[in-house]
Formats: sequence, structure tokens, C-alpha cells
Amino acid sequence: MSLGIPPLMTGTNQLEELIKKYMEIESRPVADLKAAIEALTTRAAMFRDLNSSLLALKNASADLVPEDLTSLYDARTAVSSDPNVVVASATTSAATATYSIFVERLASYDVVVSNTFSSTGTEISQAAGEGTKTFTVTVGSTSWNITVQVTAGQDNATVLANMASAINASAANTAVSAAVVSEQAGTSRLVITAKSTGSANAISLAEAGGTDNILAASGTSSSVQSSGTSGGYLAARDTLDAKFTLNGLAFVRASNEVSDAISGVTLTLKRAQAAGDAPVSIEVKRDTSTLKTKIKSFISSYNSTIKYLNNKILVDPDAGIRGDLAGDATYLELKVKMNRVVQGRVDGLAYPDPTRLHDIGITLDSAGNLVLSDEAKLDAALSDRPEAVRDLFTSATGVAVKMRDLMDPFVKELTGIIARQQQSITNQIDRIDSRVKDLEERLAIREKALRSEFSSLIRAMQLMSAQSALLNSFMAQANALFAY
Repeated sequence: MSLGIPPLMTGTNQLEELIKKYMEIESRPVADLKAAIEALTTRAAMFRDLNSSLLALKNASADLVPEDLTSLYDARTAVSSDPNVVVASATTSAATATYSIFVERLASYDVVVSNTFSSTGTEISQAAGEGTKTFTVTVGSTSWNITVQVTAGQDNATVLANMASAINASAANTAVSAAVVSEQAGTSRLVITAKSTGSANAISLAEAGGTDNILAASGTSSSVQSSGTSGGYLAARDTLDAKFTLNGLAFVRASNEVSDAISGVTLTLKRAQAAGDAPVSIEVKRDTSTLKTKIKSFISSYNSTIKYLNNKILVDPDAGIRGDLAGDATYLELKVKMNRVVQGRVDGLAYPDPTRLHDIGITLDSAGNLVLSDEAKLDAALSDRPEAVRDLFTSATGVAVKMRDLMDPFVKELTGIIARQQQSITNQIDRIDSRVKDLEERLAIREKALRSEFSSLIRAMQLMSAQSALLNSFMAQANALFAY
């Protein structure tokens, strides 16, 4: 006879498996809470997407209601028949009209040069003599004194380079620039160029004479015209201004950019024309392109928002589909109000002016999307009745104003409807996350306790097993004795 003791579970893997199963059962509440956090996180992402969609629609609406309505609804454009000769831009003050322009001459920069010298020669330093030389550069009513140091035996290239450097390093560099050029290898020539076009910006050079004779020594003069290798101004001063005719009238301007010939129009002269060339036509007309683009953007943003809302409020029992916002009265009402804005009449407007979007060719299709169903109708309204289109969108109850104001309470940062819903979700996640951390701490303690309990149980069973084996051995010996 022997005492039977159940087999011991002594393997580490068996012990770990047992603890794992116990912990899986006790961890189910944590798993449920984490699933809730995941669902809330997904919902928060949905609200972020919704906010982006509504904000895009608000911005597209606001773009149709700029602070300066005239710049959008009464814009002008100027179209040139030959942009290679003249281009033009127009402000809202420009009258719609057509102009004929013939560009006889472009405005140019005055250029004064020195004589041409051998770069290695010393003619200038010999003629000027050693010492400090001063001369004056005058443009318009402003003059600047320029000082140059000349040393005995200095070569021509160095003297001219020092003159250029002195001009560029002085305050005169706001009006002129200077450089040394080599028209032929081994030669040097000083070139002084005005930074603004026109005869009003012609360069005037002067020096006192005597020891201040660097201009004379280098042949740099603003009083004679250059010819060949001699110094002087390159172009006659009376040819520095632009010259053109506008509708038969003669104009002379110092710049190739002319903003005072036609009210509200800036002309940019690009190239002089040859005798016999046809005049360039400049047509000033309404510019509807920017406004039309913004209207199309409004349509696109509206459709994107409606599509997103439809997906989120959808309930389809047959397909087992229920959107994230299904049954939410706030967003069901929002969709209805959006639909009313784009379909309804604008208060205060009356025929023959457009009173609703339908009147300018924008309609709703069967799916509830805005469609530019008659683009020609829109183009005609923008060209012929821009003020009426402006009122349709921007009056107190205009389409763009109402849509912008409808979106505003939803997308306000921090205090908007969506912001508050997102904050509520964040608060819920924080609370659940706190509970998860608390439960996980308790589970860690529980797991430690289970390990301790199972370890004690195993040790007790091991002791019982050893005692059972000893007792069985004793009884076996006793039975053997009695058998004799």
C-alpha cells in the first residue's frame, strides 16, 4: 500500500503559463478601457478632419468678402496687343477703354566715359601729377565730392580703377556706378553709369582745376559727347527720356514705367518701334478671372464639406452602416442650413439683379452638390452686373457672408463647437488613461502576489511529496518484515 500524491507542476514554463492565464482574465477591464481610448482617439481624428473641412469652407466664403470689395468685384486688367513693346496694368480706378500707343524711344541711362588708354601706360599719372585729387559728381540736385590718390609712375589701369573704387565707395553710389572696361586687350577705360533713366538723372562731372585735374587728365567729361577713344557722354542728353504717342498725343517721360499718362493705368515700355510699325493697342477691361476662381473655390469647398457631413451622419440599416455623427442634431441641422444658404434668396435683392446662386448659373444637383451648370451665365453676370454679383455674395444676408457666419461658431479656436467636443474627448481619454495606469499598477501587484502564492504552494507540495515518498519507503520495509 502507498500514499498517492498528485503529480507536481514544477516546470517554469508551466508556472508562467498558469500566471499568464490568470492575468489575462484579470486584465480584461484594462483591455476594454484601452479599446475605449482607441475609439475616442479615432473620434477625435474625425473631428479634426471635420474642423479642417468647415474651416476651408469658411475661408473660401471669407475670400469672397474681402475688406476691399472693390479690388475683387471691380478689378481691371489691361491687355496689350504686343507685350514685347508695351505691357500695362490697371487699378480699379481705370476706366474701361482702348488706347493706341506708339513707342518711338525708350528711356535710357546716362553713361560718361574716359579716354581709352593703354593699361600699362602712365599718361594719366604723368598729366595729373602726384597727390590727392578731388572731383564732383552731380545727379539731379545732389552732388558728391570724390577723392582719389595718385602716385608717381602709377599705370593708367590702376588710376582708373582707383577712380571707380572711390566713386563706388562714396555716397554717390546711390545714383551712379563706376567700372573699368577693356574694349580691346591691353586697354582700360572708365565707365560711369547713372542708376536711373532719363535726362533728369544725367551725370555732371566737375573739378576745380590746378592740382584737382584727374578728370582732365583721364579725359572723363560730361560736357562733350564721346567719339571713338575720346571721353565724354555716350548718348545725347535729349535722347535719354522715353518718347511715345498715346492716342495721337506726344509724351516724354524719364522712365520706361509710366503711371501718369492714363489715370489708373501703368505702362511699361519694353521696346522702341520702327517707323511704319503699327501702334500697340491697350484694352482696359474688367478683370473677372480672380473673382471667378474664388467662386469656383467656394463651390469646391462646399461640396467637400457636404460630402464629409453626408458620410458622417449616414444611417443605412440595410447595410449596417451608421456614421460617427449619426443622430447628432447639431450636424443634421448644419447640413440643412448650408443647403438653405446656397438655395435661398438673398434679402434686399430684386430682379433684374440676381437674388440667388441659380441666377448666375450655380445650381444643386441631385446629390446636393453645387454645380456651375451655366458658366456663360456666370461670365455674363461678372462682366455686366459686377455690383449685383457683389451684393449677392457680400450683402448682410449674402451667400458668402451667411456661409462664413454659419461656419464660424463651429471652427473658432478653443471656444468653437468642435473645439469643445475635442476637448471633451481629450478629457475622457485622460480620465480613462488614468484608470488604466491605476489598474495596471494593481495588476502588477496582483501578478507579484500570484507568483509568491504559487511558489509557496509548490514548495509545500514538494515537501508533502518528499514526506509521502519517505512514508511509502517505510511502509514497504515494514511489509517486507511481516512477510517473514
